[in-house]
Amino acid sequence: MVSDSTSETDAGRADAGEGREPRLRLPLKNMDDVKAELARLYREGKAGRRDVADVSRLANVLSILGRLIEGVELAARVEALEERKR
Repeated sequence: MVSDSTSETDAGRADAGEGREPRLRLPLKNMDDVKAELARLYREGKAGRRDVADVSRLANVLSILGRLIEGVELAARVEALEERKR
């Protein structure tokens, strides 16, 4: 018997999203975006609208993202300085 592999996969994906809030598409492309999201997250935790454990996990991810952005921005600045020096 040949089974339809897409039906099982699609069903699993459909079930994974049920009961969850829709995904948010937040701009997190620069440090100001990350800072604003971190502040919003803090306010939600402080007001009791979000579990403190969730706030901690999400803040950790935002911290990592901030370090990545910082590294990319620093590398671009160093490259620009090296280009000016030539």
